[in-house]
Amino acid sequence: MHSASRSKEVVRRLAYFVGIAGPFTALPQALSIWTYHQAAGVSFWSSLGITAIAVFWLAYGVVLRDGPIVFSSLLWTILDLAIVSGVMRYGQLW
Repeated sequence: MHSASRSKEVVRRLAYFVGIAGPFTALPQALSIWTYHQAAGVSFWSSLGITAIAVFWLAYGVVLRDGPIVFSSLLWTILDLAIVSGVMRYGQLW
């Protein structure tokens, strides 16, 4: 395999790994909110903004038909929606 092709393949595989692993950094926050029914200190507006950004990246990935972007953004969107909905249910919006 040509060096450039090999490098591109390594980056593609790394993108998939990061696309899967990255969103799971939000998992402890979502689990904490839904397990303990407590969202003190979690900003509704920041979480909503992060969710909106994830939805944008999801749409962008779909338009480009870019698997790593779609997959990662879908995971981010799901976890971010779990956080936003948890803050709406158990936190203070203002």
